[in-house]
Amino acid sequence: MSTAYFYLTGEGEQLARRLAASHPGDLYDKTDFKASLREAFHKYDYLVCIMATGIVVRILAPLLVHKTSDPGVVVMDQRGQYAISLLSGHLGGANDLAREMAALSGGSAVITTATDVAGELSFDTFAKKHGMAIENIGALKHISGALLSGQPVRVITSRTYPELTAAAAAGKMQLMTVEEMRQEQERAEAPTVVIDEGFTLDAAPDGAESPHNTSALGRDTAPVLYLRPRTICAGIGCKRNVDADSIRDALLATLKKEGLSPLSLKCISTIPLKADEPGILATARQLGVPLTVIPTADIEALDITGLGIQTSGFVAKQTGVLSVSTASAYLASGKGRILRDKEKYKGITIALCQSEEERG
Repeated sequence: MSTAYFYLTGEGEQLARRLAASHPGDLYDKTDFKASLREAFHKYDYLVCIMATGIVVRILAPLLVHKTSDPGVVVMDQRGQYAISLLSGHLGGANDLAREMAALSGGSAVITTATDVAGELSFDTFAKKHGMAIENIGALKHISGALLSGQPVRVITSRTYPELTAAAAAGKMQLMTVEEMRQEQERAEAPTVVIDEGFTLDAAPDGAESPHNTSALGRDTAPVLYLRPRTICAGIGCKRNVDADSIRDALLATLKKEGLSPLSLKCISTIPLKADEPGILATARQLGVPLTVIPTADIEALDITGLGIQTSGFVAKQTGVLSVSTASAYLASGKGRILRDKEKYKGITIALCQSEEERG
């Protein structure tokens, strides 16, 4: 995570250098200060501004977009007495950064987010800690509001998390597994958080597909927040120069067949021969996931037959390995669970594997 320190005075510089000695970052003085701070807003993950809060607010206000994308901003006085979490306290990490800066300076962290002040679990912080994607951020305020008002929240997950177990023991949450929820087939009567790669409560009664971006079950029902653990590795093989739209559509169609949200993607994987394919590279960029290139030797070392992976003599002749999509997804997932073995499309193969160590 990249950090930039801004200061306007000599005393502020001393503090910035002391902080950067423990939490490395780039230092900026008052030279072209406004332009540098505005540029840094789009460049760094964290900004630590050692100056008056009003200065920072006036400069950055026109740049603010959303807490899901804005950097974490902390403001400190030049003596380090206070570290104020100013912007993106949870998702941007400013609350934790303020605590860290205060500990380094010997001062106090100033945190004003309601859940932190009340000592309640914040699901955006929870999602960030556990590497989850928030599917419908608009529902978050309703879940937080329920917790702050003392209203129990239902959490549907097949995993075990210590913080949720503790909250349930305190009577603040009701925990249910996905299977229990499927058996009950109830609509939400209480604010609900779903932690799953694809399960939704808004599915049509006849089992028809439903969109993954619904924040509530419908009129007169409680809000539902969807958190998607990033555990799915997609393997892709393709002919030379297949366009990005075709590859992306094939991947999304395969995820849909498995009932998985695209937000649960952890990575896209392939072999070295396909690592420079423009369509694969563009698909990874569009979906916001890294591309993992699996060495050919690692695939050759696999017991392909024992794993039950489909093979192809033609693929072996063209690529040098018996499997591209499934083998690369399997290895990228840490030899996890094969969910979909080589789904074929025109000039494209897609496979899906799930990281076992992250399934809980």
